[in-house]
Amino acid sequence: MIRFAFWPILFLYPVILFIALAVRKSSSPRKRGAVFTGPFGGTPTVTAGGFFTAFVPWTGLLLLIIALARPQSGFERLPDAGEGVDIVIALDVSTSMLAEDYNPNRLEAAKDAALEFIVNRPNDRIGLVLYAAEPITICPPTFDHSTLTRFITNAELGFLTDGTAIGSGLATAACGLGSSSTDRRVIVLLSDGVETAGVVDPITVAEAISILHDDSIAVYTVAIGRENSGYEVDSETLSAIAQLNNGRLFNVYNKDDLESVYASIDSLEASTLPEHGLFVYKDHYLSWLIWGLLLLAIGEFSRWKAFRVTGGGQ
Repeated sequence: MIRFAFWPILFLYPVILFIALAVRKSSSPRKRGAVFTGPFGGTPTVTAGGFFTAFVPWTGLLLLIIALARPQSGFERLPDAGEGVDIVIALDVSTSMLAEDYNPNRLEAAKDAALEFIVNRPNDRIGLVLYAAEPITICPPTFDHSTLTRFITNAELGFLTDGTAIGSGLATAACGLGSSSTDRRVIVLLSDGVETAGVVDPITVAEAISILHDDSIAVYTVAIGRENSGYEVDSETLSAIAQLNNGRLFNVYNKDDLESVYASIDSLEASTLPEHGLFVYKDHYLSWLIWGLLLLAIGEFSRWKAFRVTGGGQ
């Protein structure tokens, strides 16, 4: 993108032009052989070199004013690894996520809400962990949201042993943030069941995260499922995990609730980076300055030559 850092200076040119025209009208007629003396004095004539001696210096002045306005070209850069918020979404993909108390089912509703969340966090690195009876890191925290979106869209059940290992899923998500250099890191843990598999207790994992990372990692837990749906949700454990790690529990009962959860997290973990991206600008005033001075010099030389011819100078 192109911009002028001091764009109001551009209005200086029409002001100078207006003043020059006003001075020309108020001045007395000059001898026929007189020539235009450039932007800073004199009036144009109809001599052979009159147009050239008028056009060149005025063009040079315009280029100098453009240089003063500092023309710049810019490009959007990705935030550095130490900027923004690093986030890992840990998504339960056990068989119970196929329950149709959400439209069309719990898994698809969770995926849709996650995709919308990603769109609203363009300057943050976001990763994905899927877990059932065992966890797997699908994507580490990344700025490549198009690839992450593809992973979430294609997430499905069946490739992991069925079961619910909340502790293992949480531990894997925390490991994914281990190398993060940001001041703020977030885990969003979604589950619709109780711990039925895994080798580590979820509360033990939450306590370890709190001890190892202090306040730098916040864990938000999401309990998915309606009452009387036939599937039990361990809201008590999910609430304890969140409390131990500066987060909170969200109980959701439909797709709209899921979307509001991500909106709440979005406001609680606001990025300090500009909403419309980070731009780096490069100045281009030097070439405008050089050409402006060159044209002014050419105009002055032309005026001097014209004066020698018309004025009879030696």
